[in-house]
Amino acid sequence: MILNSLSLLNFRNYHNLDFEPSSAINIFFGFNAQGKTNLLESIYYLATTHSHRSNKDQELLRWGSQYLHLKGCIFRNNRKLELEINFQESGEKIIKVAGIKKTRLPDYLGSLSVVLFSPEDLKIVKGSPKERRRLLDIEISQISTNYINLLIQYQKTLGQRNNLLKSFKEKRLDIDQLEIWDSQLIKTGSKILAKRFEIIKKLSSLAKINHLKISAGKEKLEIKYLSSFHVKPDFSVEEIENSFNSRLKELRREELNRGSTLIGPHRDDLVFYINNIDVKLFGSQGQQRTTALSIKLAEVDLMYGEIGEYPVLLLDDVLSELDSLRRHYLLSAVRKKVQTFVTTTNLEFIDQELLAEAKIFRIDEGELIPH
Repeated sequence: MILNSLSLLNFRNYHNLDFEPSSAINIFFGFNAQGKTNLLESIYYLATTHSHRSNKDQELLRWGSQYLHLKGCIFRNNRKLELEINFQESGEKIIKVAGIKKTRLPDYLGSLSVVLFSPEDLKIVKGSPKERRRLLDIEISQISTNYINLLIQYQKTLGQRNNLLKSFKEKRLDIDQLEIWDSQLIKTGSKILAKRFEIIKKLSSLAKINHLKISAGKEKLEIKYLSSFHVKPDFSVEEIENSFNSRLKELRREELNRGSTLIGPHRDDLVFYINNIDVKLFGSQGQQRTTALSIKLAEVDLMYGEIGEYPVLLLDDVLSELDSLRRHYLLSAVRKKVQTFVTTTNLEFIDQELLAEAKIFRIDEGELIPH
């Protein structure tokens, strides 16, 4: 999968930019606050329709602008495909594939697959469960349209169920109605869990290989899924449903008192182990960073295994956060097989051999200057 061209209009500090990247390595360097991260953010936004830095699309508008426009031409499955996103200050967002408007997000996602690795991702291990669930959901959503639909349905059901639970304190709860939402929550949530288990098994296997190589065979990395109720990775969807249902019934009184759904995929987490030791609790900073790096590279290989093409890789100022060993491994692992976009303040972080192969630009106040 290759991003052949990118056009930006009124995105962050970019007024008007037309850019044709290399199909191999693209490097953007310059001082801070010049627009390096904004450029990678635009590619991520084109792929996922949302920013990894902000929940508000209005914040992506260039100062004083009332709209933004992104367009990218990608080469996928031996054919060219044009993607567009138009966003108005009013909140209206129009997404198009090959000039055809898409009203459903699942019909758009997956057109351009990306893996982003930023300094924030180095905190995957130490961060909150929400961040780890988000990492997993973004990965699966780019390779499974059905999973996106399940997530959307689950969130709607969860919201309705929580509203009903909250109404208990106001003596307005209809227990029969709650059981209807229970059934929908269990059905959708169990399918989400089954898909997560499937992907985690593959991701863990790939991450383990990367980690063994980086640690010279000394450390064995494992990723385990921590469910909010009793369930095993080899459970069928029906077995997951039965366990989910039983636990919901056990927690009925507590959930009514709290006015909130206490179990389900929205409460789950990932746990990382190196040589059977919890990395979050007892791992060194080096081990935690190697774990994050191993996972990100595993994401790249996982996507290739699932969709038959490598995703576009976005490395946002992450090289300065890694030591020379991990930098070398990262760049060597993706060299000549993955279209990669790298931002850095210093070209010294990149090997001379790789620099010779790359398309290099200096970014100065939203302007791309060939180096």
